[in-house]
Amino acid sequence: MQRFSAEMMLSIIGKTPGKKGVITVSEMDELIQKIEFELQRQAQVEKGSGGSGVEISSQHDAVRFRESAASFLVLLKTSKASGSNVVWGL
Repeated sequence: MQRFSAEMMLSIIGKTPGKKGVITVSEMDELIQKIEFELQRQAQVEKGSGGSGVEISSQHDAVRFRESAASFLVLLKTSKASGSNVVWGL
């Protein structure tokens, strides 16, 4: 995942970007809900029905956001199903 997308995903789920980090299995349901909510909210923004949240400045960034969010959701759901934490920077 590119830096822009990774930082945006971490921001949405309330994690601070850093060289090392972990998302535990026990956090995953809540974080999946946060990302799914942001995807729905972003769709409303694109339709012009507003809301506030993560600001996406262009159509290109909106597409990158949706693609990254979809990939990140797959990662979280797969990790949760296997009982594995998501860890980076080790």
